[in-house]
This record gives sequence, C-alpha cells and structure tokens, in this order.
Amino acid sequence: MKKSGLPLLLLAAAFSNVSHAEGLYGSVKIQSVQQDLGSALLTSPRVNNRVASPGTHKDVGGSVALGYGFKGDWRLEAEYSIKQDSEFKSRWAPFNANVNNMQVSSKRLMLNGYKDFPLNDYLSLYAMAGVGVAHVNSEGYQTNPSRRFANNGQNNFAYALGVGADLKLNQQITVGTGYRYVDMGDIETGYNTFANRINARDEQLKGKLREQNLYVEARMAF
Repeated sequence: MKKSGLPLLLLAAAFSNVSHAEGLYGSVKIQSVQQDLGSALLTSPRVNNRVASPGTHKDVGGSVALGYGFKGDWRLEAEYSIKQDSEFKSRWAPFNANVNNMQVSSKRLMLNGYKDFPLNDYLSLYAMAGVGVAHVNSEGYQTNPSRRFANNGQNNFAYALGVGADLKLNQQITVGTGYRYVDMGDIETGYNTFANRINARDEQLKGKLREQNLYVEARMAF
C-alpha cells in the first residue's frame, strides 16, 4: 500500500462512526517546524552535478482546529496551519560560486482523523492521519537578490501521519503532545528572470517539501 493511502483509510474509519457523536471541540497547537527540501533537481541544463544539497530550516509555528469526537474513541477535525517561511541554499557544479537561495512560503488546510487508545480515565495514546491542501509559494535568487527566480504559487495534495499522548484535565480541557510527518509534494520556482550565459529562461529551483512537527496541544470541548 502506498504511504499516502493510510491517511485515507483512517479518515474513512472515522467517518464510519459519525452516527455516534460525542462532542464538538476546538484545538490550538504550538509546534516546532522542521522543513526539508528533498529530491532537489538540477537548476539548469548546463550544470553537471550537485555540490551541496539544500539544508534543513527550523522554526516555531502553530495551528488551530475544529473537531468532533465520536464513540469508539475516534475524532475528526479540520485544521489550519499558519504560514511558514523557509529558505534553502544549494550550489551546483561547475558553477560552485553561485549560491541558489530557494525561498518557500507554505500553509495548509487539513482534514485529520484520530484513533485514541485510552490507558485509564485520564491518559490516552493516539495515532493520526490527515489529507488536505498545501498552498506553497516558491521563489528565490542566485548569488545576489537582483538575480531572481520568478515566484510560483501552487496548491498541492498534502498528507500527514503522526502519534501522540493526551492528558484529560477535566470534562472540558485536554492537553497533549505529539509528533507528525507532513508531505506537501513537489514544488518549484518560476524560471530565472536574470540573463544567464546563453541569455535563456531555462533555470528553476525544484524539490519535494517535507515537514516534521513536535507539538503541544490544548483542546476544549464545547
């Protein structure tokens, strides 16, 4: 089974319990954000190999969600993750002196399914999966900001997988922590707006945008 098929199965299971509603809740997450640009492609037909791959960008972010709990310890929620800005730098041979700076801005709207595994009346573990849309803007420059790659905006299919633990403080408030992996698909800048050696518009920055989150969460039942 493809990795992206698991979120769909978990969401389908959550929908199967929709007739046994337990309650509406709101959620806020504060999270560490580690974004990586994987599978980076050559930026120009004239380069022959990658000298240095794009690095990792780390920051702090957050999200808000509105969800519903069902009997059978299932939850389903819509989540919006706030805009995240990242920058990735790379070099390509034989132009080792030219540093390519890829600037990425991303935000997500996800539908997440959760399965809780209660350990007692207060503590539980859970597994989660989600699918949704990531809106990504990608641009950048080569060597200095005057040599720009054009901005390119795109809406990509995104999926998430994660695990976590919750502590129920009372009937209304639950706090927790967790980890998740998010895949936001292939991204690319527009073509170069600067004149290269053959005066062509044939250079881009490309890759696959991935994110890892460690987060703390507070949920309040309505």
